[in-house]
Amino acid sequence: MKQRFFVMLAAMLLSIGAFAQSNESLEGDVNNDGVVDVADIVKIIDIMQNSEPQEVTYYFSVGITPVTSDNYTTVNNATTDIPTTTTYASQQRNYHYILAPDNKTVTVVNNANNNEIPITEQTDINISGHNVYKTNGPLSVGGVVRITLNDVR
Repeated sequence: MKQRFFVMLAAMLLSIGAFAQSNESLEGDVNNDGVVDVADIVKIIDIMQNSEPQEVTYYFSVGITPVTSDNYTTVNNATTDIPTTTTYASQQRNYHYILAPDNKTVTVVNNANNNEIPITEQTDINISGHNVYKTNGPLSVGGVVRITLNDVR
């Protein structure tokens, strides 16, 4: 009885070992040696210490053309110079779109009466490092707005 148990246990262990070796990608096996151990942690720390940080380029734009993940670097005179405050004169009665870095809050104020203009974040547009906002109503022709970007707290 004991012998049969050990034979079954050995067969089970061998099949598990064969399965683990046949699996091309063992979760957590960073150094691809077939074992998840301290060497994998050391490899992760080495990667973290020696990897170069990714340089992120942020864009800002305001205008009537809808911002998409395909056009955000050029739409509405997009610029990499991120303002703290800028003024914008509407040339057409229309909804307006604002592209801003996601580490900034955006406030739009009507220069004529100093009232804040409501905007809504367009959450269906996914642009890494950015948010897109749309005015809740069309801006008047010739209307001037002040757009302020502040650091997110």
